[in-house]
Amino acid sequence: MNFRNEQILSLLAVLMMLVSAQPAAAAGKGVTPPPPPGSGGDSVLPAGYRGVAWGASAEALMAIRGGMELQVTPDPRIKKLIELPPPGADSEAIVRHWTLWNDKLVEVTMFFPGEFTVREGRELKERFETQYGPGRLEKTRKSVESGTSVWDVKVEQQIVEQRWVWQDPFTIQELRNDVRKGQWVCVRQSRMFEVSRQAQDQADRKKAHSKRVKSIVLD
Repeated sequence: MNFRNEQILSLLAVLMMLVSAQPAAAAGKGVTPPPPPGSGGDSVLPAGYRGVAWGASAEALMAIRGGMELQVTPDPRIKKLIELPPPGADSEAIVRHWTLWNDKLVEVTMFFPGEFTVREGRELKERFETQYGPGRLEKTRKSVESGTSVWDVKVEQQIVEQRWVWQDPFTIQELRNDVRKGQWVCVRQSRMFEVSRQAQDQADRKKAHSKRVKSIVLD
């Protein structure tokens, strides 16, 4: 086992301690509770979403949140569960996508319905900042052509997406705004499980490339 894998396993062990730690145990003699998630980050963020901890299985997730729609993905290790608003719910209800990797919850995406006005978008951002503190603003720009004819074309750099980012040692959260469509999405992700997923994907790619080369027949 290399040093990187040891680091990943150590981080996962810390996360499991955080999720399973109980106040009663912390009150015992000689027992030190784990540090709060916000230590060393922008904000204290939940290590999961709505009471479902990172690493929870699909069975545990649906036991807490109810039945969901399964969405097939190209990667057999990735499973998406779609939580739709219940029948008769407000049309403005949020749609949530729960992403599991190897049957472990790693990401939750919240889709805010409809097109927001500039004022509504500002109020949504302010609500997030009231809850989690100031987010780190990132912007994506794209070259956009404008003009009335082919002879009068101007290319301008326009902001097409804005992201406000919060993170702590366990979780990273992004509030994303599609500027042109007025649509808003929030993505919350487990930092440590994502590191593990990327490490496994990289190892699988190396293995596949090596196997492909070895299969070439030379004289």
